[in-house]
Parts: sequence; structure tokens; C-alpha cells
Amino acid sequence: MKILEKVILFIVILVVYLNKVNADEGAIFHNLIKENHNLQEYPFLEERNDIGIFYEFKFDEEKKIIKIKRNKDNYPILRFSLFEKDKIKPGDVVIKYNEIDLSKLEDDKLVKLHKQNQNVNLKILNANDLISLNSNNYFLNEIKLVGFDLDYINRIDTTKGVLEISFDAFFLNERPEFNKYAKGLLRDVPYYIDQELLDYQLFLPIEEVTFSEYLKNVDIRTEAPAEFSYDNGSVRTTMRDYGIGEFRQKFDFKKFPFDKQKLIIKINSGAQSTSNPEVNYPRGVSSVTFITPDLGAFVGLIKYQNTNLLKELGWTLISTDIVSEEVIDQGYFDPYLNTTYDYHENTINLVLNIERNYAHYVFKIIIPVFLILSVAWSVLWIPTYKLDARLTTSIVALLALIAYNFVFEGDIPKLDYLTDLDKFILLSYVFCCIPTFSSIGFSRLIKKTDKLQIKATKINSVIRKWGAVIYLLIFLQIFKPFI
Repeated sequence: MKILEKVILFIVILVVYLNKVNADEGAIFHNLIKENHNLQEYPFLEERNDIGIFYEFKFDEEKKIIKIKRNKDNYPILRFSLFEKDKIKPGDVVIKYNEIDLSKLEDDKLVKLHKQNQNVNLKILNANDLISLNSNNYFLNEIKLVGFDLDYINRIDTTKGVLEISFDAFFLNERPEFNKYAKGLLRDVPYYIDQELLDYQLFLPIEEVTFSEYLKNVDIRTEAPAEFSYDNGSVRTTMRDYGIGEFRQKFDFKKFPFDKQKLIIKINSGAQSTSNPEVNYPRGVSSVTFITPDLGAFVGLIKYQNTNLLKELGWTLISTDIVSEEVIDQGYFDPYLNTTYDYHENTINLVLNIERNYAHYVFKIIIPVFLILSVAWSVLWIPTYKLDARLTTSIVALLALIAYNFVFEGDIPKLDYLTDLDKFILLSYVFCCIPTFSSIGFSRLIKKTDKLQIKATKINSVIRKWGAVIYLLIFLQIFKPFI
């Protein structure tokens, strides 16, 4: 027992000692920054002088690497152009850099080529003219989403257009300007950023990164403050954001209940990317800021894809991806400059492609409605002179059909267009009314001449035969892609 007590005491003393050492070296590091570093200088990752062209990224699941995204002919796809925005758009395919065929270049050589300080003629796919770009000086920042664990999708509210998830995200921003203070001093552990250093107005671009959320509840959500870390000889700021988040979604219900939806979780870089130094921050420079996914973010989404519980919410996860997007706020008003301009920001979207599990709607709506319609249509086999039996059967079927309007009312919002299920229900209404209207029409011929009665019977036979054929053809047209 005494040995166990000594072991516990030793561990406690060791933990206290390590915490003290950690605090001491952290304090020294912070003091070196305060005494020697110009904290008023905005911390860009690097300064460049080139044409400001950047390419899309793509995750290679087989090789577990992130590479440049290319089209089917191996030409790189543009992510962002800092200059000549009117001529070069995100998604453009770049064929040639001067006379160099870019489909022949490997990724590392392609990146190296675009960092050269020279004037360039670019050839864009499906563009007639070459685009001339001059090298210009600008600054670059890149904040990485190094990890994203999607723990659960808690709720997909299609009527309100809201996605609720439980997640854990980890961001990283390289700070090479502090390496000289950390060398030989810091260890491979996180360090809290001293409040006094923050009071000195230390810039933390990583804390400008935000999730584009519908609602943020601080009781179930934590945005941890940025910390310093020292890994592989490099100082970084890191930030963790975790908890429950709610995101607005735009759903397309035209194919409901056989619809596929795209869930998007948007992450904003929090900084403008512009070549206009007069409207940029800091003033007087052109700059680009990217939020870019690292390997862990892709792996986290794939892990969720393989272990998710979405079927319990009535959906199936088809695929996941992370894509970039340039968000343009046209006519943005800058209160500091008292002017308007187009505000450009680079963001990324975490995309989950899902498909509705439609078995519920097939067995509980489509098939019952079809059976009700069949009952109504069976009226056409009742002799035309038995008016009471025909009307009673068709009207009861019509009332039963009306009741089914309320079965799926809570699954989708009130729309200004018809879904496939709406078209099917409306079609069934029309064909459910035909036997009723025909019976009313035939009532005028009852107890008149035999000739008129025979005519009514023939018309009834034509309606019975061709009406069913027309119904099935329209039914197949509505649900053609899913049959």
C-alpha cells in the first residue's frame, strides 16, 4: 500500500513539475515576442510575386493524398484568380501556360511553375483569346482544416431547411515569423496565448475562421481560443471548434419522394481576397486568404460515411466531399471607407450527398392511393344504369384519396411547385373523378331508349379501357427515372 501511495505522489509531483516547466518556457516565449517582434505587422504566411493563379484540390481516396483537381483530359481546374477576375472564373480549365501544355505537368511542377515571377499568356478551355497576366506583388495566407470529425447528423428538418450536426473541427495556421523565438525553447505541446500578448494586439487570423451557421447556442457549442503549438520546428496557431451546430439548407423537392439532396456545411475564411489594395485589410496590399482542407478532414468525412446512422432519419448517405467556393458579396458597403465594392471571400463547403429512403412513401402512400384509385375505377365495371352503386363507390374512394393529402404534409414545406408525389396524387384525383362524372353523365340516359343505353355502355367501355392506359402512361412518365 505504501508503494502505491509513493507512486501516486511521484506522478502528482511530475505533473506539477511539467506544468511549471511548460508555463515557464511559454512565458519566456511570449516575452521574446513582446520584446522583439513588431506586433502591428499583419501575419501573412508568405509574400509572392506571380500571376496569382490557384488550382482546385481533390482527395485521392486510394492513395490518401490531396492533389490538384483536373478534368478528364488531365488539365487543371481553376480555384481562384487574384487578377483579371472578369476574364478568369473559378471552374475554368487552364490548358496552356505560355506554350507549356499543363496536362503533361505533375502537380509539384505545376505549383512551382505558377510561383515564377514572369508575365504569362494563359489558354483557357473554350475561350478564343489568350489571357495575358502580369506578375504582381501580393501576400498569401492559408488556414488549414486539419481535422473534421462528424460525430452525428442529429436532425434534417426539410420543412424548415435546417441541418443539425455534432462535430469536432481542428484548424491550423503556420506562423513562421515566430520560429526564431521558439527554437531550442518550446516543446511539442500546446501553449496558451498570454493575455498580455493579446492586449498588445497580436493578430490571430485563425480566429477569423467561422462556420456559416443558422443558429449558435453557446450552451452546446465551444469555440476554444487559439493556442500556440510547436511541431517539426515550426510555430503554429491552432484552434478547436466543437459541439452542435445548425446550418441552413436549400432543398429541391421536385423529385420527392425519390429526391436526392446536398447537405452543405460552409466554413468562411473570414478575410477578403482582392487585388485592390485600397479596399483590402490591411490597407495598401493585395492579398489572398484560403481556408483549405487537409488530409484529416477528408478522412473524417469518409469515416462518417462508413459508420453513420442516417437510415434512422430516413436517409442514405451516398458520398462526401470538400469543395472550394468563392463567395462574392456584390455591392458590399464598407462603413470605414464609406463606399461599396464587390467583396470576395474564399470558403470551403463540406458536402454530403444524401438520398431519401422512399420505401415508406411507396408502401404507405403510392400503393394505397393506387388501390383506392383502382376501387374508384372498378365502378366502370358496374352496369351504367346502377347509378346509386356507382356514385356511392366512386365518392367514397374520392374522399379516402383526399385524406391522403395529410399523410406526408409534414415532410416537406409548402412549395410553389409540384413534386413528383404531388403530380401522382393530382393525377389520381383526376382519374378518381372520371368514374363519378361519367356516372352522372350516364344518369341522363337511364330508362330512355335501348339505343341510348347501349351507347352509354359502349362509352363506358372505352373510358374503362383507354382511361387505364392513359393513366399508366402518365404514371410511368412521372416516375420514369425510378422504375
